[in-house]
Amino acid sequence: MKRGLAQITKETGTPIYLYDSLIIQSKCRELSKNLPGMNLYYACKANTNPEIIKIIYKEGFGIETVSPGEIRIAKKADVPVSKIIFTCSNISEQELTSVIKQGIKVHLDSLQQVLVVGKNFPGTEISVRLNQGIGAGHHSHVITGGPDSKFGIDISQIKDLKKIAQKYNLKITGLHQHIGSNVLDALILSKAMKKLLTTALLFPELKYLDFGGGFGIAYNKADKNLDVKKFGIEVKKIISDFSKKLGRKLEISFEPGRYPVAEAGSLLVEVTDIKKNPSKKFIGVNSGFNHLIRPAIYDSYHEIENVSNPKGKKEKVTIAGNVCESGDVFAKNRLIAKVKIGDILVIKNTGAYGYAMSSEYNSRPRPKELLLTGNKIKQI
Repeated sequence: MKRGLAQITKETGTPIYLYDSLIIQSKCRELSKNLPGMNLYYACKANTNPEIIKIIYKEGFGIETVSPGEIRIAKKADVPVSKIIFTCSNISEQELTSVIKQGIKVHLDSLQQVLVVGKNFPGTEISVRLNQGIGAGHHSHVITGGPDSKFGIDISQIKDLKKIAQKYNLKITGLHQHIGSNVLDALILSKAMKKLLTTALLFPELKYLDFGGGFGIAYNKADKNLDVKKFGIEVKKIISDFSKKLGRKLEISFEPGRYPVAEAGSLLVEVTDIKKNPSKKFIGVNSGFNHLIRPAIYDSYHEIENVSNPKGKKEKVTIAGNVCESGDVFAKNRLIAKVKIGDILVIKNTGAYGYAMSSEYNSRPRPKELLLTGNKIKQI
C-alpha cells in the first residue's frame, strides 16, 4: 500500500484510514485454504465498515457479532441471518430474546442467559460459551479465558448448566470458546482446541463446535506471524482424531477478526509540530488516540514510517497526537526518518480495532475511511 501515499493525502487530506481490498481478500483466502471444510465467521468488531464486511462475506465468510448494532451493519452489508452469529456477555433479556427471534445463532455466555432462553424458548437447541481456564493474548485486557475473564460459563458449572437445560428441555448442541486476541503461537490455539474437545465428550447431543478466533499478526518486526499453514495442518489432525473417537463428524467453526483486516489498514497523518526538550524530540501530528487508541490502552506497537522522506537519516523521536491528554502518544523513542512540518507519516497495521474503536473525544471528528481497489480509491 506504499503506492503514492503522500500523493493520495494531497487529494484526500489527513488524517485518513486507508484500506487495501486486495490484502483483505488475500488474508481471507489464506485462512480458507488452510482451514478447508470449516465455517469461518469474521468477528466484525475488528472493523465494522459495511464495505469491508461485504468483501469478507464475498470470500465465503459468515459474520460474528456482539451487539444489535453489529447485526444491523451486517444486514446492511447484505449478509443473511443464516450467516450471522452472536455472542455477548452481560446483556439484557430483551436484547437476547430479540436476537434469537431474528433467527440468529447465539452462543450463550452465562447460566443466566441459559435461564432466559429456557423460560422464553423451552425445548430449543442452544450453544454455550465455556471458560475452560485457558487464556492468551497480547495484553491482559484482551485475554478472554481463565479465572480473571468475565466471559463464558466456567467449566466447573457444567452440572448446573445441564440441570437448567434439563429443566427447560433444552438440547445443548453447540459449544463455543474464545481464549483471547492476537495469539501468535499456534500451539496455544491447538492446546485450547484439545481442551474443548475433551469437554465436548460430556455433551452427547453436540452438532457443532466453535473455537473462536484470536489469530494474531506481527505488529513488530521482531515478532513472527501466526503460522496459519502449520496451524491448519494441526487442526486437521486434531479434528480427525476427535471424529474417530466420537464416531461421527461435528461442524467446526472459527472466528478470525484481526487477521483478515489488520494488515490491510493504515492511518495516514500529517506532521504539524516539532518540539524539543533537554532529553526528547516530539513530533506532533494531526491525529490522536481518539482515532487510534490501541497504543494508549494496550501499549501496542505500530510500525510508523515517514512516507514523505522514507530514505532519510533516522532519528529517535516520540510521536504524539493532538488530544489534550499526556497519554496521547503513538510511539516513544522510535527511530524514524527525519521529519519536517507537513510530512506524511503512515501508522501501519491499523485495519483492526482502529476506526472501530475511534471516538470524537476533544470534539475532534473521526477520520475518513478510504478503500483502495487496484488503482481506484473511494470513500467508504
